[in-house]
Amino acid sequence: MKSTLKLLLAGITLAAFGIAMIETPFTGGGESSIAAKIAMPIFGIMFLFVAWFFLEPAIENIKGFLNKRNENQQSELLNNQAEPKDMFSIFRADYADFLSDYAVENPKVQNDITQFFRNILELKRNRLQKLNIMCRFKSARKNYSEERPPVTASEFSDGKYMIKDVTEGIAASTEYSKNGRIIYSQTCSDIAHYTVAGAKYLTPNEIVCPNCGSTQTKEQLLDGCDYCGTKFMLEDLDEKISDFALRSDYEVQYSRYKGVRKKLGPYVWLGTEAVVCFCYIVYFIFNFKEIMQESGTGFFSSISLGLLSCIIAAMPFAFIAMALFFSFVFPIIQLGASFNYVSQKILDKQRKAERSDTKMQERVRAFDPYFSISAFYSNVQNKLASVHFAENAAQINAFAACDLSHLQSKYKNVIDIQTDYISLRNYTVENGLQKALVEAVVKLVSFNGEKCRVSSENIKLLCTKSSECKTQIVCSPYIMKCKGCGASISLLEGKTCSYCGREIDLEKHDWVIREYTQRK
Repeated sequence: MKSTLKLLLAGITLAAFGIAMIETPFTGGGESSIAAKIAMPIFGIMFLFVAWFFLEPAIENIKGFLNKRNENQQSELLNNQAEPKDMFSIFRADYADFLSDYAVENPKVQNDITQFFRNILELKRNRLQKLNIMCRFKSARKNYSEERPPVTASEFSDGKYMIKDVTEGIAASTEYSKNGRIIYSQTCSDIAHYTVAGAKYLTPNEIVCPNCGSTQTKEQLLDGCDYCGTKFMLEDLDEKISDFALRSDYEVQYSRYKGVRKKLGPYVWLGTEAVVCFCYIVYFIFNFKEIMQESGTGFFSSISLGLLSCIIAAMPFAFIAMALFFSFVFPIIQLGASFNYVSQKILDKQRKAERSDTKMQERVRAFDPYFSISAFYSNVQNKLASVHFAENAAQINAFAACDLSHLQSKYKNVIDIQTDYISLRNYTVENGLQKALVEAVVKLVSFNGEKCRVSSENIKLLCTKSSECKTQIVCSPYIMKCKGCGASISLLEGKTCSYCGREIDLEKHDWVIREYTQRK
């Protein structure tokens, strides 16, 4: 913006002198010689020609700025048809349909996600359906930042699955309505985190069993693994999204924080200049004859040179206005921002957490070499969602090794949950368990029957998993089949088989909540 202003000032200055040189020999006081009437317009045209070299890039910069400003979040959401059709954009579209149409029994989203993840999404949809609330979710991919592409991914194998850790720059809006009346809406421009898992192919027909890790042919896995006996459907071997979460990160939030100061400064400067120039134009209109007689210049010369003088004269006022704004007004704006988690204090906390994440990930990888902290956070967020959307004791304890039934009544009206802050504070391995201490700040949207209430909750979790389990993804075909009677198990019914009463020991295969503490 500063370079654009410099180009504009240089171009306007040269253009003003060019116009004056062209017009003065013909409209100024006194008789100008023929030489002056020829030479001055020639030099004036030269000034205008040079001025255009400054004005053209300035105008292009302004057009680009306006175009970028017009491509706001809503236009991105409306024009998401141009978005590339890959598994992430398809998932978000199917996810939106899943939440908005309760009548669909076989939703398309089940083709995109793992069975565990679908169970969690079902909990949220059941809550909305129970409260007779409709949800409309819209999203579109956008640039993550100027330095990074819209979608970034890192891929690795945990010995059984091929796993992709994916981040996607996203613009999204969620709208909740009841009986045709909007009760809550929100927009966000943050990062979507995905964990994508698929069978590990060694050759086109040789696959690593996602349960036991032995090498089998595709036909053997479909008939039942020779080593562990697990039978797979063909779609079980395809890539599936196992976690999805919208989460803020330091880079995005800090760029917004800096952007406020970066964008408001030029607005204050230009606003001051505009006020002074407007006053001059009003003065010029009411004192037209006197100005023309005193200046001895033509009409266009008087306006251009007068505006140029105003722009230069207004500069001290612009500096004063900016100093007053950043000394007195901007702190108030930042104070307001602090209530929306965009203050420097919150950003510093988030930056420290992300620095700590790198260290904690390396610490965990000393024991579990394939550990991904991003996938772990998405896993924890899904567990929190299952707690907040559960309708009975079986559901709320499906992913817990402790009794969380007392929370059911507290969260019975929650319709949306967002994570504002999450951090892995400690990790140990003892007594045959991996133990992860997690802190999270979540924003809850609750519906009391008439309107929505937004509240914040600080949560401390102790998550545990068997020390023998070093895979990052749960093998649903193995876990969701009762070892007692062979019946299929749904986590919507808890972790207990409804036929024989046998309980899944989920801690052997996945992170579970062992302690759940609400902090003030």
